[in-house]
Amino acid sequence: MDSNLLNDRIGRLKEWEQKESINEILFNALSSLSSYTEERFDTLTQEIRDEALPNIEAPLIKVAVCKEENAESLLFLHPVSLKPPLDCPDYLTTVFCESDYLTIQELMKQTLTAEITDKKSTRKILVKLRYSMKYLQKLQALYYTFNENELPWSTVNGQYFYKFLDVYSLEEPALELKEIKIDFAACEKYISYDKMLMWNIALVNAPVAACEPKPAYNAILYEHVLKKLELDEYKYLVCPMGDRFSVYRKERELYVRTYAKQLEAIDLLRIIINEDVESPLYLPLKSNQKKPGLLNTLAKSSYIPSWGEAERIIHSLNLGNNLRLRDIKVLPYKLNSVKQYEGIDYNFFVETNSLLVDKKLLLFSFNIDIDEMWAYETMFYALSELQLYFYEYRCVGEII
Repeated sequence: MDSNLLNDRIGRLKEWEQKESINEILFNALSSLSSYTEERFDTLTQEIRDEALPNIEAPLIKVAVCKEENAESLLFLHPVSLKPPLDCPDYLTTVFCESDYLTIQELMKQTLTAEITDKKSTRKILVKLRYSMKYLQKLQALYYTFNENELPWSTVNGQYFYKFLDVYSLEEPALELKEIKIDFAACEKYISYDKMLMWNIALVNAPVAACEPKPAYNAILYEHVLKKLELDEYKYLVCPMGDRFSVYRKERELYVRTYAKQLEAIDLLRIIINEDVESPLYLPLKSNQKKPGLLNTLAKSSYIPSWGEAERIIHSLNLGNNLRLRDIKVLPYKLNSVKQYEGIDYNFFVETNSLLVDKKLLLFSFNIDIDEMWAYETMFYALSELQLYFYEYRCVGEII
């Protein structure tokens, strides 16, 4: 309403009491309207945040190593995999090699002798070692789950992944393997058969409440409600289901929208947020948690590829002062150079968005002050994270 018109009408009133009464009514009405508008704005803002915020911060992935006999006593950690690798009929077993990167590389180049006992007989065969695919396949599946849930991917601190080696037969596959003894020669002291890789992820199947289909543009929408989830203690990711879906949280419930059919239950990855387990672990937790800071926050949306940016990324990985950047060089792409610096790619499943095939090499030279057993894995962890930023180059490294 025009304020001049309103003031003119109030001014025409003769009785003072009427003017006071009108003023009081208007004041109360406008105050109520203001409060109502503010309340509705806060409610709308919260609804938007409830739907948007769960997809901003990715959950931390924690990895540890324990003995098989202690696995069941770890309440907040679960085996990464209990199954053999997919499509590997020659797989025999998995061993843990507590040695440095260079020793493991030499070990994987060798052909070893093993004595196996299976359903058929006891005999000697030739075997080879590779990085454990049953673990790496689970890591790759986790990446695809992050993508399906529209979560940003952050390199898993997978140093322990690359100490587990799968044993493969070079001869006739074993039938129901009962026992295996491998001749590791001088490396025997580094080998264990009773270690397991654990992480803070469990697969759960959550029932959903019945829902009615809703029309949505050119499809039928089903909005499934998942109740009784501990949303303050865990983060939940919906496992890929072959059809598109979206996830959002509202108050104490998780909603999953699908466009194919109504579901009775949904597979979820449940990731614990806060618990840290110290014992009875064989090797302690490794996490991909980054250091908080203003620069890290600002750099989420944009960055300038530079020495300073590289140092910021390395420093943010929570490696302490163990990894020190000494030099960065741009090298031309040469096959010999690529082979010379070729190493572990923690994000081997991530597709680059660069159109360049023969990228120039971005060589990072490091000094490192940690146990020699973890030196190279620590460097490759940093390089894999750098590669996500400096995608126009191929990031390689050396320890000097």
